[in-house]
Amino acid sequence: MKTLILSLLITHIATGFTALVVGLIPMIFEKGGRLHKRAGLIYVYCMIIVAVTALLLCGLQPFKMLRLFLTGIAVFSFYLCMTGWRATKQKKSGPTRADKALTFVTLFVSLAMIGFGVYLLAINGASFLPIVFTFFGVLTLVFAGRDIQFMTKPTEKMHWFFQHFTRMGGSYIATFTAALVTNIGRVLPATAPEWTYTMSWIIPSVVGGMLIGRTVRYYRQKFNQRAVA
Repeated sequence: MKTLILSLLITHIATGFTALVVGLIPMIFEKGGRLHKRAGLIYVYCMIIVAVTALLLCGLQPFKMLRLFLTGIAVFSFYLCMTGWRATKQKKSGPTRADKALTFVTLFVSLAMIGFGVYLLAINGASFLPIVFTFFGVLTLVFAGRDIQFMTKPTEKMHWFFQHFTRMGGSYIATFTAALVTNIGRVLPATAPEWTYTMSWIIPSVVGGMLIGRTVRYYRQKFNQRAVA
């Protein structure tokens, strides 16, 4: 069992690191080009392995609250990655049954994270894990809720485009956040206040969300100018 867990851990770390490196390529190089597509596909495969190994490691090892939460983040990142990737396949056909099933499963996970976070807040007060459980549960709920909304009403012509880069970007932010908080304890002194750890979870999402929002506004303006011309 120890050998299996060690192998899973090595695979998890290696594919997570690869995703962080490869995930930068689509952001930097030409959109829609061969390098963009190939790097993006490698990133998707890496995130699938990261999510599967995270679930296995959580199930095979003794229960720890932080391990459970990191598994939830892996699932959240996987969902963003898959919906972002699948968006490019739904330009004409729209979401398939598998896409819808994934959305509803993620919706259930988000509600469970929120419920567990509220429960921890009630018994432990406003400490690190209750806050981040609730924060990421709400964040996951927003994404899954938007997907359900888009399933029931027509979307704009370029919805797939915005869905693709916002979700892939969100997935990268979540992966970066998990890597950051896993290793930040090795950098910060033992006397560092608890809020510094809490902020290491939240700040990447806030900053990354602002950058994604700025990119959305840029492309909306660009597409609107083309339509007027």
